[in-house]
Amino acid sequence: MNKFLRLFLQRSDFLLSAVTWLFVFIYTLHAWPLSAQTAQLDYSPLHVIIVSCLFISFFAFLVYFEFFRRRLKYCKTIILNFTIANVLLLMWLFNIGFVAILLIIFLVKYSDFEPRKSILYFLICLPFFMALILHLGFDSEFVLLNGLAFTLYNSFAYRFATRLISERKAKEQAAHLLRELKATQSLLNDTATRDERIRIARDLHDTLGHHLTGLSIHLEVASHCVSNQVPKHIAKAQQITRLLLSDVRDSVSSMRENQTIDLYTSLKSLCSDVAGLNVVLDYDPAIRISDALLAQTLFHSVQEAITNSIKHSDANELNVSLQLENQTVQLRIKDNGNKNAELNLGNGLLGMQERLALVKGAIEFKHSDTGFVINATLPHKLNPHTLA
Repeated sequence: MNKFLRLFLQRSDFLLSAVTWLFVFIYTLHAWPLSAQTAQLDYSPLHVIIVSCLFISFFAFLVYFEFFRRRLKYCKTIILNFTIANVLLLMWLFNIGFVAILLIIFLVKYSDFEPRKSILYFLICLPFFMALILHLGFDSEFVLLNGLAFTLYNSFAYRFATRLISERKAKEQAAHLLRELKATQSLLNDTATRDERIRIARDLHDTLGHHLTGLSIHLEVASHCVSNQVPKHIAKAQQITRLLLSDVRDSVSSMRENQTIDLYTSLKSLCSDVAGLNVVLDYDPAIRISDALLAQTLFHSVQEAITNSIKHSDANELNVSLQLENQTVQLRIKDNGNKNAELNLGNGLLGMQERLALVKGAIEFKHSDTGFVINATLPHKLNPHTLA
């Protein structure tokens, strides 16, 4: 079922176009004999076959556009010209009539090829131009009004199509940039890991390797010395052992210090250039987060607060404060919108509660005279023995 639904959504444009085409086709054949005086052809089997072939050729264009336009680029111009000629012929045969809907469908599809503006504007105004010509030889105000109406329909369809195309391209570009960002981030992480391993290996070689070599030499000498000289070499070996332990401790401490996550830079980037919202970040430099889960919780909490303020508040200013107090991180987020409004916890705020619960933190939401406030308390360092 899910597979069928995904396939339907992927081909929804084609299916809607095909259903509209079929409706226009059936309606035209049905109304033709009832209003034969408004058509250029009389209702006869031969003429029905000719009109049916014109409709079928338009459906062939829909199939080409949906399934074959990338593989058959070389015949794009021929197919487009042939299709618009079919539509023009049908509109002339039925004095514009209901078949002008096919021109709307064609205009929407044609906009995806990014043609020249002059051609698009001509197609938009085509029903009105044709109505002026037909009105000269057809004594009816209906033709002129019909042409004007379909010109307006074409204008709306064109604007709607161009907006959808722009949004689709923007999404594709954003997705492409996201893929590049993830690939670059992965490469940088791998490079940083490799560089850190090289640094550790160099430190081990330069410090521990040197002392171990000296320790080995003194022990070897002590094993061959006379008994009264052995204590001197043993004492020297013990001194080198103490230096080794000191170097190991220094290396381990250095590695631990280098594991601090640069949360401030990430939050600063998140809070910068938010459309329609001035976000002010106050970050205590004493906060040093080294746990990935804690950093993710803080980051996503601020991210969700910004999203929540944009979507559900009329605020234009948001203050984000992170302070270190008694080995806990105090997160306070306050905006200036929806004063004294009723508090309803949506999925975003509930998600924040769940994230805080995972790190044994607490969070509070409330409305005040100055806006919406979020107060959260998180541990500065996580104790893995207390996590559920």
